[in-house]
Amino acid sequence: MTTLKKLVLATGLGVFGLVGSVNAHLVAFGWKDNGNGTVTMFGQHWHGNQSTPYSDNGGVRIGTYGTDPSTWQLFQWTGVMNDMGGTTAGMDAMVTNGILTGYATEPQNFSNSANENDWFLTDPLVLGNGTWGLFTGTACCVDTMSAPGQFNITGIISVPPGTGPGGHVPEPATLGLLGLGLAGLSVARRRAKAKA
Repeated sequence: MTTLKKLVLATGLGVFGLVGSVNAHLVAFGWKDNGNGTVTMFGQHWHGNQSTPYSDNGGVRIGTYGTDPSTWQLFQWTGVMNDMGGTTAGMDAMVTNGILTGYATEPQNFSNSANENDWFLTDPLVLGNGTWGLFTGTACCVDTMSAPGQFNITGIISVPPGTGPGGHVPEPATLGLLGLGLAGLSVARRRAKAKA
């Protein structure tokens, strides 16, 4: 093979690799339990700082993994947060500092790079602990994923586990009544144990 053919082949493979990596801008998800029955979702990307919640895919879809992601509920990106996280150590620090409740990396795209430290975020939504499908979409470029992923959401205490995305936000009075009911149940159990 001539040197020119080798150069053309190497250049073509390099361009192919670059095109393949374009579908890998979203590298991790984070979530924050707001303590009021809602959660804010975050999407970490490596496209660089953003001043507005620009999105090629309209936000993040959340649903039951293994079902058609086009039927999952779509939550818009409505805000940005730049220059935080990036590495697992950086995201651990965000959890320690109360910025995130938890996070999960996108296995095919996460590179543990300090430069991949910019986030989009949603308005508060209802989502409980569980294993959920998350997907932004394949449209180029800034919040792109190659395919839907299965992610384990943990650490949320203000929403019952397994509560599906987009459930109703509990009214404060409802939460108060729930608390009173649980307190009454606790007292009844203690009384029953004392009698036994």
